[in-house]
Amino acid sequence: MSSATRQMLCLFLILLAPLGQAASEAVLWLHGPNDGQPSQALALETDVDIQISGLLAHATVSQRFYNDSGDWAEGRYVFPLPDDSAVESLVVRVGERLIEGEIQPRGQARDTYQQARREGRVAGLVEQERANVFTTSVANIPPGEEVEIRIGFRPRVDFEHGRFALRFPTTIAPRFVPGQALPSGLGADEPGGGWSPDTDRVPDASRITPPVQHPDAPDHNPLRLQVSLLAGMELAALESSFHAIRRDFDGERWLVELDEPPQAARRDFELTWRLAGQDRIRSTAFRQNLGGSEHVLLMVLPPEQLRTSRTPRELILIIDTSGSMRGEPMTQARESLLFALDSLGPGDRFNVIEFNHITRSLFDTPVAASNRHIGQARRFVEALRAGGGTVMGPSLAQAMQPPVVEGFLRQIVFVTDGIIANEQEVLDQVRRDVGHSRLFTVGIGHGVNSQFLRDGARFGRGSYTFIGDTGQIHGRMSELITQLTSPVLQDIEIHWPAEVEVVPERLPDLYAGQPLLVTARADRLAGEVTVSGRQEGRAWQTSIPVDAFQVSSGVAAYWGRAALQQMLDQPTTPAEREALRPAVEALAVEYQLLSPYTSLVAVDRTPARSRQVALRRHDVPTNLPAGRSLDGFFSGTRALPSTDGGSERSLLRGLLALLLVGLLLGHKRICRDEDEATAKEEQA
Repeated sequence: MSSATRQMLCLFLILLAPLGQAASEAVLWLHGPNDGQPSQALALETDVDIQISGLLAHATVSQRFYNDSGDWAEGRYVFPLPDDSAVESLVVRVGERLIEGEIQPRGQARDTYQQARREGRVAGLVEQERANVFTTSVANIPPGEEVEIRIGFRPRVDFEHGRFALRFPTTIAPRFVPGQALPSGLGADEPGGGWSPDTDRVPDASRITPPVQHPDAPDHNPLRLQVSLLAGMELAALESSFHAIRRDFDGERWLVELDEPPQAARRDFELTWRLAGQDRIRSTAFRQNLGGSEHVLLMVLPPEQLRTSRTPRELILIIDTSGSMRGEPMTQARESLLFALDSLGPGDRFNVIEFNHITRSLFDTPVAASNRHIGQARRFVEALRAGGGTVMGPSLAQAMQPPVVEGFLRQIVFVTDGIIANEQEVLDQVRRDVGHSRLFTVGIGHGVNSQFLRDGARFGRGSYTFIGDTGQIHGRMSELITQLTSPVLQDIEIHWPAEVEVVPERLPDLYAGQPLLVTARADRLAGEVTVSGRQEGRAWQTSIPVDAFQVSSGVAAYWGRAALQQMLDQPTTPAEREALRPAVEALAVEYQLLSPYTSLVAVDRTPARSRQVALRRHDVPTNLPAGRSLDGFFSGTRALPSTDGGSERSLLRGLLALLLVGLLLGHKRICRDEDEATAKEEQA
């Protein structure tokens, strides 16, 4: 090989090396003010404090940014919160100074933050990217100093099948991003530091794809968590699903803490508890007066002992076999489907559909649940393996669009981690096409996109089930099968003693073990609230005196969040969503809540950084959820993010690869020409 050829080959290999590394690992790039060279990230720790009283809870997340970079820094961190959280407060601590945040329209809040950033003042900004995904930005952290961001919110407490549960997600899994990369300036109004470019189908992709810490890297973002639980009654059980905990009782409250050293936040935290003598629980209600209005939260449980006639079912089982399901999630998904197959009875029909970037069904149409067909299905499911992108639409269309066969109740069980970035696109499809079908979603593994799956089940008039590990499959799937086979109450109505604004406006049917949760706002309430419905054709009714409602803080925030969500559910096109912005902003500002159109901003009034000193931005990485394989997200040429789209980096890598191939082919010809010339010289 000639000297010039060797030099060119080395140059191309050097150019390709960092691109190949970025493809095989989720690399964190920290860009400097001018040189664009990478630098170390800010260290981050997270403390979570949760106070629970009955069905209501308040939590504070404290995130500490340590600036060990030697430069004035700006940190940006993408983080999850529990589903349907009402985010309502922000406090920034700089040394001994505490700076209170306020809710502003999103554009105004960002302008406030950017102005403070330019002027060298410490500032914090919290923005909602999805209903359960948020970003924190903090500007002008001095070298060698610490800034703490405290976010206050009200998480949901679930109650189903006699079990209370609170789940706190700790990390965000890399999401599948479909679509073509958008030119610079046509995506998010404020691009993020994510590994994905903005695309035509996910125009804010750069804001929800934070850098991912490699699993082999030292522990990052250690989590400390404690829960104070006021149950109001004696407990029959208090358990943590995925963490070792310490439990202490002071005669009134239970204090729960993690019984393990602080470690990387990779596993979701789930606390469950059962009340002793739960057969006495039939309904409960809370109230709060705020701004001259009465706000109430009502939970009604259906009868427990029922005799229901069995309606023949058409059960469509859909399983996600994309790359993000590789590892433990795929095992859990297969076992869940096998459990569901065992629930089929004589007279039922069924089918099994798998999807990744392609969709494949076991049968062309649903078939009778015979032993032979179920045996085929079991072998089909047991042979499934994970790999490829996450394209959900075709599988849901195949399940929802054909007309329901007369005399059958179609139930679609959708087993997935839901880790996609185009959630709204899929939810619009469910709302448009679900028809008379019922959609039941099953979230698999840690880092699951549970808000999306809850919303899908809500639009599909079904329910959501979360399975975090294989030990939960039997219990949680048994509860789901009970719901599938035991519809309880239909045609539910609530009769209020005054004019109210109620959420939800359209009440769902109830299944065994599933409560009815309703929130309302009125000028004044007195008398009784009556709930009625139809059970097997017979009337059912219960009443709750308003005087018996418990006074509790957080009820108004619960109503505000639910009312915001109901408002955001209405539009089906981008134009309709934009037209709704003023009403959403007004309601969010009234109740001081975060929303897609409002943000929390806090600014220190004292400048700290001189304008002459450069500010370095740091995009803090997230951890890969426990049990998930990095190869499932970033394999080879980063298959998941670019399966249905691509990026400028992918394009550059491809062009360089083509040039390298051409160079190598040219080198062979050069070598051949040199050999022929040498041979002629020797002959001469």
